[in-house]
Amino acid sequence: QDIFSFNVEQSRGDTHNMVVIIMHTEGLEMQEAIDHVGELCKQCFDRFVAAKALLPSFDRGGRIDRDVAQYVKGLEDWMVGNLHWTFATERYFGKAGPEIKSAMSVKLLPRV
Repeated sequence: QDIFSFNVEQSRGDTHNMVVIIMHTEGLEMQEAIDHVGELCKQCFDRFVAAKALLPSFDRGGRIDRDVAQYVKGLEDWMVGNLHWTFATERYFGKAGPEIKSAMSVKLLPRV
């Protein structure tokens, strides 16, 4: 979420955002820091997919396995749904969410 909220937060001068922290601690420019945070997110998703593939059977396809599969599916749906929600609501991008989702580019707000 810090990538999505960065524009609004940077315009207010907020410093409690992972992008800002990475810029400061790693000495990166803004786009480099955004790319770095994006890569960290991608690595997290990749770890999730890898861990899912390694899930053992707990009762050979029985109730426990079905419950675990339903839980994992819920986690997947939450991750994907959160991304869709980010662009569908006006919280981070105002009415421009669908355009930003398509263009994958954000015009920075001026600092206030």
